[in-house]
Amino acid sequence: MLSSREGNMVYVRAVDPCDPQPPAIRASPGDEETALKNALAELYVRKVAPADDPLDDGVPLFDGDKVVVLEHISHMSFHTTREGSDGYLFYLRVVPVREVPGTIFMRTLRYGEPDDGRRAHWRPGDALTFEDGEPKVHIDHIDEFEGQGVTGYVPLAPVLFTWMSIAAQHHSDAKRRYLLAAARRLDRAHTLFERVGELRRELQLNPPEGAPAVRRAFFDLLGTTELALVALNRAMDMSVKANADIGTTVTVPADITTWRTCVMEIRDAYEHIDERAVGEIRKSPNQSQIALSIFDHERVVTDGVIAYGGYQLDLENVVPDLITATRQYLKDAAAEALSSSNATSAASN
Repeated sequence: MLSSREGNMVYVRAVDPCDPQPPAIRASPGDEETALKNALAELYVRKVAPADDPLDDGVPLFDGDKVVVLEHISHMSFHTTREGSDGYLFYLRVVPVREVPGTIFMRTLRYGEPDDGRRAHWRPGDALTFEDGEPKVHIDHIDEFEGQGVTGYVPLAPVLFTWMSIAAQHHSDAKRRYLLAAARRLDRAHTLFERVGELRRELQLNPPEGAPAVRRAFFDLLGTTELALVALNRAMDMSVKANADIGTTVTVPADITTWRTCVMEIRDAYEHIDERAVGEIRKSPNQSQIALSIFDHERVVTDGVIAYGGYQLDLENVVPDLITATRQYLKDAAAEALSSSNATSAASN
């Protein structure tokens, strides 16, 4: 579509999604060969024909005119390396803000801001630059990018890795290691609990044929439950201790503080299953009844509940909420404790 005309210089640009769609070209008889179509830029121009009265479509060109197609940009990408694709992190939408002769100013689209599809267009020789304080990145931009094509839980470790890579110079190695380790444990806990659900449904609704196959599925379920609980406990425990360990000030969600003791006690029983097997708790034989209760496996299969002593953990109704709460906490902690000057500004918007 026409951008501007200066003397015999005709500047045309690609049609943006927010632009009214240009009318289709109807070439006059004998004029078909003079129509120019640039499919990549969605550009249609042709010479003015005597039959055009009035001219109601396309961009009019006259003898001596020179057509210049403007370039355009809609996204920017972030990399950890200057060249090659190995360091690619993610992309971000950019939009034009203003224009002065020779320079186009842009900014990043805010997270949640409506996007009408407009792009920045520039003439050959023009400079592209960002407004002061740009580009701004919100951790939710990265979370949304990592969630493309994902149904349900979005792994957190890749989100935090990208977020921390953007402003690596502002963060201590200890903080990066701490939050990434917690995120990895949480991601693994989610994967394992998903498997626990699949095994439970299989045993209840479509059990394998033959007692040996059922036993194999049963022991697979128990072992997976144990490892999942250990991983979840570590992620929750690191969340609770993040204030002391890395200096975060984000409030720990109530779900985590409410269920922490229950998860921790069951985790302790699973981790020290050797003691529980002989009826001991921390080398003491005086609580054998409680110690041996961790071997009441039937409820894991039938009810989806881990029971130990006076504690009960519902795998279908409580655990998903704990995973969600822990994920949000770790993400919030990263946005606060691991923010650059730009990211801090974005996170507060």
